[in-house]
Amino acid sequence: MRISAREFIKGTDWRLLLSSSVLVGIGLVLIYTLTWPQDNRFIKQLIFFGIGLALVFFLRFLDVHFWRNASFLVYAVLIIFLLGLLIFGESTRGARGWVALGPAVFQPAEFMKIATILFLATTLEKLHFDLVRFRHLLLALFIVGLPVVLILLQPDFGSAFIVLASSSVMLLYTGLDKKKLFILIVGSIVIGVIAWFGVLHPYQKERILTFLNPQSDPLGAGYNVRQSMVAIGSGGWLGRGLGLGPQSQLNFLPEQETDFIFASLAEEFGFAGSFLLLAIYFFFLWRIYKAMQSGENLFSNYLLLGIFTLFLTQIVVNVGMNMGLFPVTGITLPFLSYGGSSLVVSFWGIGLIMSLRR
Repeated sequence: MRISAREFIKGTDWRLLLSSSVLVGIGLVLIYTLTWPQDNRFIKQLIFFGIGLALVFFLRFLDVHFWRNASFLVYAVLIIFLLGLLIFGESTRGARGWVALGPAVFQPAEFMKIATILFLATTLEKLHFDLVRFRHLLLALFIVGLPVVLILLQPDFGSAFIVLASSSVMLLYTGLDKKKLFILIVGSIVIGVIAWFGVLHPYQKERILTFLNPQSDPLGAGYNVRQSMVAIGSGGWLGRGLGLGPQSQLNFLPEQETDFIFASLAEEFGFAGSFLLLAIYFFFLWRIYKAMQSGENLFSNYLLLGIFTLFLTQIVVNVGMNMGLFPVTGITLPFLSYGGSSLVVSFWGIGLIMSLRR
């Protein structure tokens, strides 16, 4: 389908794209100061940024009908990748979560976040967003539960939680009655029990237990959170300056460019920089909310709701994790944290928003 230059410019939410690009820019600056010249992660992240932008403009040429028709295929392909990882995947840092296609390496679990939201929105629309029959509810729970279980088996608790959280909000928005809501809650509890006793590794359980009692193991499982809180506190109001944070620059803070990049930013730019960052995130989420208000069909509304919840949950959990409010789960900070899969998937979400505006 052809689209004129005028329609292309008019249909693009430049404020949404600009806010996300500013966030990536902040992340690039931090990644550069934290890893260069010992590592080339800055160059890699810059390349992934370019891929993400190209993906957004490519997806602008697709419309809502394409995504309805393609949702099952995208979902099925990623389910196959997740199954293949459990059978043939090699363990890296205790998890089988990465697929290598030549020089490219990606995480199917990251892409599964959007794929589940997309297929669930298509399914709920076909059911008229009214889960009256229990078989319809069970179908929706299966669509969500299958990727959650496969991701937990890697194990990747953080990605599984994000898929479950964003999908649950979509299901709750359909207006479940008390019985079906009870089934949804019980199902979530069952998945949690199975994960605790049959899936989670000892170090993952230690992270959760340490979250409940942070002082129980300050030099072991609680070390990361403790160092993160020290870094945030040492930043003060205005921070120690770019590249001058001792916790992050001297590697006292683990994973300072991925899971704990917010703590690195707070140490170097202080409360003022942290507040500005959260303000940009708020503006970014507000633009998605505005898109939700102008949705023209049920599929678009629920897809946008899922994407909004996806970003909001990741931001809240990651920042809370850095501040010791949530257990360490490996959830990255969208657009800021280093990681090609996470960055490309974030721009996939933006591309979907843009294409729905057609």
